Amino acid sequence: MSGNPFSDDVATATHADRRLREGQLKILALGHYQARLTYVNAHDHLSSMGRLLGSDGAMSLYAHTTLSRSVAEAAVRHAWLLDRSVSYEQRMTRYAAVTYYGAENKLKGANQSLVRVPQQVRDSLINKASAELDQVRALIDQAGMDLGLDRRGRDVARIKLRGSDVATPIKFETGQLMEELLGESPGWYLLSSGVSHSGPWVLHSAVVGDRTGPELSLTPDLLEVAGASQTAISASELILERHANYFGFAPEPYTRKSRQRRSMLDTLMREQVVRQAANPAPLIRAEH
Repeated sequence: MSGNPFSDDVATATHADRRLREGQLKILALGHYQARLTYVNAHDHLSSMGRLLGSDGAMSLYAHTTLSRSVAEAAVRHAWLLDRSVSYEQRMTRYAAVTYYGAENKLKGANQSLVRVPQQVRDSLINKASAELDQVRALIDQAGMDLGLDRRGRDVARIKLRGSDVATPIKFETGQLMEELLGESPGWYLLSSGVSHSGPWVLHSAVVGDRTGPELSLTPDLLEVAGASQTAISASELILERHANYFGFAPEPYTRKSRQRRSMLDTLMREQVVRQAANPAPLIRAEH
C-alpha cells in the first residue's frame, strides 16, 4: 500500500541535510533490521512452544510459560520499534538507543564474564566490542544525535536529537509497554517470571497425581497452558499488525486467524473451569 511509514521514513532520511543523511540512513536500516530480528526471535520461541505443547505427544509442565513470556517481550519491543504513531525524529532516537544499548552491553559482557578465557582472547574480544561501541557513538553523532548522561554525569541514559526536545532512554521498560500493548496479559506476564525463579506460586500449579512414594506424578494445569497460549497468540497478532502497517501491507487476513484461535481457546477454558469446579483438587498434597 502506498503512503506507508516505511516509505515515508526512507524518503525523509534520503532528503535530510547532506551532513546528516548518511548517518540517518544507516540508523534507519539498523532499526529495521533489529525489528525483523525481533519478530524472528518471537517466531522461534512460538514455534518451540508449539512443539512443547503436544506435537510429539507430550506436554511440558512449565517451559511453555517461559516461551510465552519471551514471545510477549519480543512483541512489545517490535511494536515499539515500528510504532507508526510517533514521528520520524522520535523513531530515529529509538533506533539509535537500541543500537547503542546493544553495543554498550556487549562491551560490558566482554569485560565482566570472560574471566576464564586466555588473556589474549579476552583482550581481543574486549577490543572488538570497544571498537564497535566507538563506531556506534560516531554514527549517532553523524546522524545528528547526542548521548545524554544520567544525573550523576557518568553513564549514558538517553539519546537526544540535536537542537530539539526529542529524546529516548536507552533502557527499554518492558512492563509499562506490556500494559499498554497487551492489556489482557500483564498479569500473566508478571506471574510467568516465577518459572525462571522457581517461584512456589507457579510451581504449585502443576497437578499432583495419586502416585505414592518418593516420586511425584505431575500434570500441567490446563488453564495455565491455555493462558500461556492466549498470551502468545495475542503477541503474535500485535507483531502481525505492527509489521504489516509499517511496511504497507494489510494485516487483517492474518490477525483474523489470531482472533479465531483465541475464541476457540476461550471456549475450551470455560469448559475446563466447569470441570475443575466439579472436581476440585487439594491445594497441596505432601507425603513422606
